[in-house]
Amino acid sequence: MRPFDSPEEDAAAAAEHGRAQFVHSALENLFDISPDAILITDAEGVIRGANPRAAALFGHSQVELFGQPVENLIPRRFRDHHPSHRENYSAHPRERQMGAALNLFALRKDGTEFPVDIMLKPLETPIGPIVLSFVRDMTEQRNAQEALRLSDQQLRSIIESIRDYGIYLLDREGCIMTWNPGAELIKGYAADAVLGLHFSRFFTEEDVDRGRPRELLRLAAERGRVEEEGWRVRKDGSRFWANVVVTAIRNTAGEVTGYAKVTRDFTDRKRAEEAVLLQLSSALLANMDVRKLLDAISASLREILPHDCATLGLFDFRTGELMVQFLEAAEDYARRGDLRLPRDASPAGKAFRTREPLVLEQMPGMNFAAESVQHLTSLGMKSACWVPLVYRGDAIGTLMVASRREAAFSQREAAMLTQAAGQVAMAVNHAMAFQQIAELRDRLSQEKQYLEEEINLDNRFEDIVGESAGLRQVLKQIETVAPTDATVLIQGETGTGKELLARAIHRLSPRSERTFVKLNCAAIPAGLLESELFGHEKGAFTGAIARKVGRLELAHEGTLFLDEIGELPLELQPKLLRALQEREIERIGGNRPISVHVRLIAATNRDLANMVSEKQFRSDLYYRLKVFPIFSPPLRERAGDIPVLVRHFVDRHSRRMGKAIQSIPKETMEALTRWPWPGNIRELENFLERAVILTRGTTLYVPLAELETTAEKVATAIEGSTLHAAEREHILRVLRECAGQIGGEDGAAARLGLKRTTLNSKLKKLGIGRSDYI
Repeated sequence: MRPFDSPEEDAAAAAEHGRAQFVHSALENLFDISPDAILITDAEGVIRGANPRAAALFGHSQVELFGQPVENLIPRRFRDHHPSHRENYSAHPRERQMGAALNLFALRKDGTEFPVDIMLKPLETPIGPIVLSFVRDMTEQRNAQEALRLSDQQLRSIIESIRDYGIYLLDREGCIMTWNPGAELIKGYAADAVLGLHFSRFFTEEDVDRGRPRELLRLAAERGRVEEEGWRVRKDGSRFWANVVVTAIRNTAGEVTGYAKVTRDFTDRKRAEEAVLLQLSSALLANMDVRKLLDAISASLREILPHDCATLGLFDFRTGELMVQFLEAAEDYARRGDLRLPRDASPAGKAFRTREPLVLEQMPGMNFAAESVQHLTSLGMKSACWVPLVYRGDAIGTLMVASRREAAFSQREAAMLTQAAGQVAMAVNHAMAFQQIAELRDRLSQEKQYLEEEINLDNRFEDIVGESAGLRQVLKQIETVAPTDATVLIQGETGTGKELLARAIHRLSPRSERTFVKLNCAAIPAGLLESELFGHEKGAFTGAIARKVGRLELAHEGTLFLDEIGELPLELQPKLLRALQEREIERIGGNRPISVHVRLIAATNRDLANMVSEKQFRSDLYYRLKVFPIFSPPLRERAGDIPVLVRHFVDRHSRRMGKAIQSIPKETMEALTRWPWPGNIRELENFLERAVILTRGTTLYVPLAELETTAEKVATAIEGSTLHAAEREHILRVLRECAGQIGGEDGAAARLGLKRTTLNSKLKKLGIGRSDYI
């Protein structure tokens, strides 16, 4: 009997079946490409399935994971308790979402632990209950939380150490949420006596009656920041003259969530002197951005000391110069950017060296060269005052104010500027330290990302396999050059293991403990290659949404391997050459040099000398790269290594696939040895991987039909093929390198491992004439 009585019902059933197959296929794909590790366990906690991400995360292959107790993936200190938790869960199965505030850890195959978050999903199947476990690596999130905790701790330490300021937070209604020792010292309240109370208790009765506390919060919310001075009341009822700054705190949606309040007792202090401290404290509390801090310094200086321009100089220990920049961002001279002044022949340098204020009533004056103050006199400045910036006993730079009037500054102004300079030095040092930490964090984050990508790649370069004379010669060259810092150029055909040789040089070098960074110049679009090499700053170009550390910077103190160097665009070559010679780079969009000390190893399968003659590659970079050339011989010139390589690859892939291949037929090995392998070692490995897949028993099965085992068959079958072109191109390249010489010790025949007569025969067969290589 037919299952349905009409064609319409048959069509509907077929459509439903198709939809079901589509859903099943989609679920299988989701399992394979999920960014989270997925484990399938039975009621006894035995792993019955795992996706590729699980294998990568735990360091086991999918085959190795199958059949393991899930407890094997748990650190030993938790294993004793886990079976009881699993039994309880099996008795009361329920879905558990991620983010359950559990402090969970997992164990990799290599014994390392890492934090995870896990979602559990129980399912009933025809074969019994199973549990889907979705495992997410929380290492980055935990690191970010720890960095945030440390940053918060540092900020709290700074705030707690500032005892001359009352610094505290208010909620939206004005109730006190935090209380620092400075606030207790100024106002007389201990923290436990004031937290939760409204800040209006510090105002006089008159101010409270006229609604001043409420008005202050309204103005802060409206303007973002409000500053005022007035009488305030201590716990004991006494009054003090306070300078107050209230800053609105907003969430990402722009809504006011509270206020930061800074109070300073100005009763017995000069208002001008304390204004500097307040401005700097507010800047530190609100932002660690160096540019905003400089603006705050400039605004503070104008309050205490009339002047026409001001500069901040920071000492560069690398160059021995003072890097000077104008503070006023809105003025014309701010566009001049940073300038450098000598430490030994400028007023700024003298103030820095002597750690004493320096006043010039008339410029240049005091036997200083006109060039040392030209950046000021060109703006019409006629007098100036420099004071040193000293932080914890170390001079870090100078602070300067200048005027268009002669003799505008005296020792009194110098003393006032010196007092301000102490706070400026502290603020600048903290801001610079914060910036350096941020840059280091970015670099470490990107280096971690790069290394994770390297780990995920199937780069198996533990051993160099082979015993031929050609390979031994290459290894001897590697042993010779590895301990040095010389640039190495590895030449050879595609698939000959050039990256393997580069990694061997790195492992044997003094830089082996540092990073090995690689970049394939042919694998990245030309428009992105500069950013990959040198990095870029946030906003340097459209799409640059964050700072990126380039490969050169990542490889600092390590080794940079540039594969396919012949594909490097001409316009980038001089920039790379400068980086190698000057040992410094600038990120795209950046304006400061970054020191990079890398050992460069380059590789190519192209004839760079010929490219130089054809103006496709710069000669100066070519000679800089060719300090120590190494030729990676093709596999056809290492026929004696083929049996060793065959056994190596068969053993590797059979172990990976869980097969027990114990023997290789003699005729199979002879056929593999006779084949010229135009794709070299890479072709051989791929072919053998396919053979291992096809093998059913313990004897390797090789699809010999895919190989041509005689020269006649090769000549007939490959006419016009890729192999034909590859062999022809290889012979032409060797002939060009030998300047057309065929015989002799330095001739092409010797280089190719052929008799002269054999090579002449090949030239006729391949249609190569003298005009093709001369």
